[in-house]
Amino acid sequence: MLSLKTRQKDIQQFFLEFNLAELLFLSDIIKFIFESLVTEENKIAFTAGLQREETYSRLQILKFTKIITNVGGGLNASDGVFYCPEPGLYYFFVNIMPYANHVYAQIHKNDKRVVYVYTDNNGKQWKSGSNAVILRLEKGDRVSVKSHSSDRFHDNATYFTGLKL
Repeated sequence: MLSLKTRQKDIQQFFLEFNLAELLFLSDIIKFIFESLVTEENKIAFTAGLQREETYSRLQILKFTKIITNVGGGLNASDGVFYCPEPGLYYFFVNIMPYANHVYAQIHKNDKRVVYVYTDNNGKQWKSGSNAVILRLEKGDRVSVKSHSSDRFHDNATYFTGLKL
């Protein structure tokens, strides 16, 4: 194993062998590669809300069809379900608000509950509830938000967000 001093000398020698122009060129190449990897084209992110207040029955998928952002096309605008276009780690966030007393919801991965979301406004003031989760997904996995029981969701504050990390 090389000592720390030997490694430092190797690094110093590497930089001495390159002139400033070569280092700037190398820096430009690294910047170009990084920028081409981190573009909107290969990002996956969405935010969508409910089109209208609506009562959903037990375990019915909430239809997040009011698309605000859908980069990468993973969110299906007709059913409000996220269909994973490529494998990786994803962050999901849901915010819900009841139209009347309370609402329960669940984030599901492939029809299996992952987390609950709950809020109760006690009929006095508008309160929202939220929860988030990071999931490892494979291409074709589905992530949705389902009503836990028969509840009426407020459209102006019920949103579903996801992005690939």
